[in-house]
Amino acid sequence: MVAGVQKRIRDLQETTPLADAARRLLAVRLEAVRDCLDRAFNDGSDRRKAIHALRVATRRAAAAIDVFGQCLPRRVAKEIRQVVRDLRRAVGTARDWDVVLQELSRQVEQGDTASRPAHDMLTGYAIAHRIPAQHRLLAACPDHPFGFDRLMAQTVASVRQRGSQPVALGSHVRPLLARLVEGLDAACGSGDGDWTQLHEARLAGKRLRYTLEIVEDCLAISPDKAIATALSRLQEILGGVNDAFNAGNLLRQILDGTDSCVPHVMDRYREVIERQIAAHDETMRRGRETFRGWLEEWHSPAMLDVLRTICPALRSRPVVCAVGPDGGLDAALPIARPA
Repeated sequence: MVAGVQKRIRDLQETTPLADAARRLLAVRLEAVRDCLDRAFNDGSDRRKAIHALRVATRRAAAAIDVFGQCLPRRVAKEIRQVVRDLRRAVGTARDWDVVLQELSRQVEQGDTASRPAHDMLTGYAIAHRIPAQHRLLAACPDHPFGFDRLMAQTVASVRQRGSQPVALGSHVRPLLARLVEGLDAACGSGDGDWTQLHEARLAGKRLRYTLEIVEDCLAISPDKAIATALSRLQEILGGVNDAFNAGNLLRQILDGTDSCVPHVMDRYREVIERQIAAHDETMRRGRETFRGWLEEWHSPAMLDVLRTICPALRSRPVVCAVGPDGGLDAALPIARPA
């Protein structure tokens, strides 16, 4: 678990009134964002880990806002959603450059002397983008630390029961989880297996995972935690694909841009950059193959049985297209359907 981020809330039950659960969950998730902000702004010892923790905290807070948004006045929900979104985007840019710099550092430690000029050039390019990314993060929270504290307190205090009869947490969240499962299935089966499709599947998996974390201890989840394990695995697979895709695009932009501006210096860098692009392309190809295996497990009869413990109304799963080893599409995978 990422330091400073509390994933699970253990004092909720299916019968907990929705408004009570909303106060509890929103407070915990927003407090995690506040604490991670402090470390991201002030912890110079390991800012990379602090940035990653803040990114995760903003995603979990966004999931909580989505789940309990109906318990908030429209104005309050819009404001807190916008602030968390801005923070998530700003910290996401910083995190992306941290990943690039970390990989470059690893390559420098393992690389030969001849590759050093290219690594130095790429590191300088990454640093030149990482510094303004930190400034954008600071600008996303200009009155830190007190501004976010005020917004957090206002949000939690604004939670209200909607309607004359209390709604139980379980009856609210089970249909939501079913829709998120259907959304993930749709994302996995849409498009033609290109990188946009895989990115959409990754995002849909994150939405389901972070929502499930909110309530997994108050619902009848299988003891083996098969759903959480599968979603974590999906994030790992497609996270690696996404990192490779972004890094490959970045390197192509650098290669093309430098070749256009100062072609006479490209001979110093071209071989190393092209070799790295090829390595990222191979990582993406392997990721697509692994994703195909994940799809087969996700749509298995055993997983359907587990999903029904939280989504009893889930009756069928779609037939999806999977990416084959050659990067093209296979025929539709045979998906077992319930009788």
